[in-house]
Amino acid sequence: MSFHRLQTNVPLFYVYTFLNSFILDRGIWMLFLLAKGFSLAEIGLLETLYHCMKVVFEVPTGYIADRYGKRVSLLAAEAGGIASAVVMLWGEEPAAIVAGFILGGLMGTLQSGANSALIYDTLKTLGREAGFKRFNSQLYAVMLVTMGISGTAGGILSDIDWAWVYAGKTILHSLTLLSVYIMTEPACSNAENLGYGASSFTFYRQMKISWQFMLSNLPFLSLCLYGAVLYSMSWSISFYSQVVFQTIGLTNTVIGTLNGLETWLSAGVAAAAFVLERKIKKSGSLVAAGLGFTASFMLFTMSSNPVEVIAAFYLMAVFISYLEPLLDAYLNEQVPSPIRATMLSIFSMMVSGGMMLTFSAIGFLAEAFTLSSALHYALWAWIPLCLGALVWALKKI
Repeated sequence: MSFHRLQTNVPLFYVYTFLNSFILDRGIWMLFLLAKGFSLAEIGLLETLYHCMKVVFEVPTGYIADRYGKRVSLLAAEAGGIASAVVMLWGEEPAAIVAGFILGGLMGTLQSGANSALIYDTLKTLGREAGFKRFNSQLYAVMLVTMGISGTAGGILSDIDWAWVYAGKTILHSLTLLSVYIMTEPACSNAENLGYGASSFTFYRQMKISWQFMLSNLPFLSLCLYGAVLYSMSWSISFYSQVVFQTIGLTNTVIGTLNGLETWLSAGVAAAAFVLERKIKKSGSLVAAGLGFTASFMLFTMSSNPVEVIAAFYLMAVFISYLEPLLDAYLNEQVPSPIRATMLSIFSMMVSGGMMLTFSAIGFLAEAFTLSSALHYALWAWIPLCLGALVWALKKI
């Protein structure tokens, strides 16, 4: 493998991150489903099905990335993304829309873990892994800025015709696939105290080694649990905020723009996260993100003032975007290369498991009562879980 060719991965990661993050329906997908006649309870079930797919396939696809290559897994993910977008573009029946979301879930499992592992292993092979936090913060900033632009673009396109949104997604997935195709797969290090190269693992052995690693590495497990509890609620609230904003009379374009501004604000935080982390360290970062998000969640749920609700929405995003590139680095630092994608997929599986609970519970509570009441119930049930996971993580890191 040529080091010169591998070095080209570094600028290509910026291109890949930009294209992969240009998600036209990110801030409006619930509105798409509502426009297609789905109820909030049905949307909750569909989101649960989506994350059920991730729970079932996360680890097997993580094994594919470790066994056959992270680049191979990402290529397959983009092929699945193209298929999903085409189905959403042409499908009119509810069954077709459900099939499109299922394909999207499968795409997510092939992608999660593999992209971060490919970046980390590339830098490690180049002898630059010490700069991963800084590089990852920059990539997160690119991702968030791009999401902001795409959120606004998606809102505008959906007000014209929803078909433009999913035609655009088809094109974007095709370009992303091309950027991955140009990349070079880094050589996996020789098992790093595991005794085998990655290509020597059978699926059973990969699962056995991963399970043993999880039980023996409580810092990794505790960070995974804390991240899963925090992210699952954060992402659920981010999605339901679309409906909250719609109830106060905002158009799809305005909602998309609000999501765009949120990601631009978060991009600045993510880009500078490694700088603040140098001062408050790992423990301080975990505490600041967890308590800051909790306080913002309380304001979002308990306030009736639209300005305060929007401000709380932005604050929640800021605290999460600060933690995301850092937690990604903390997890990568704990894991050896031969099981890196598998272990990161296990973390994604835990987040999806949390999403299955939080998103669907809020949806059913909203159908039974109101969305406002559902968010109140979710808040008070979630706070002790988050604080407990934070305390355990602080004890184990």
